[in-house]
Amino acid sequence: MFGFLFRSEEDRLSHKYTQLMYRAFSIAPVDKEKSDKLNARAQRILKQLKRMHYKELDNCF
Repeated sequence: MFGFLFRSEEDRLSHKYTQLMYRAFSIAPVDKEKSDKLNARAQRILKQLKRMHYKELDNCF
């Protein structure tokens, strides 16, 4: 029931990114401006996810 409380930050951000991209894709034919805003938010989340992975790589060496 409260599984969302125990997910890692990476899982949470990944889920949010997927949702935003789906919404941006769905709304694109109707409202291009709103779709672009959603896509920009998703890209910011993707940058966060990439930074998280780079930190893990830095710790390996």
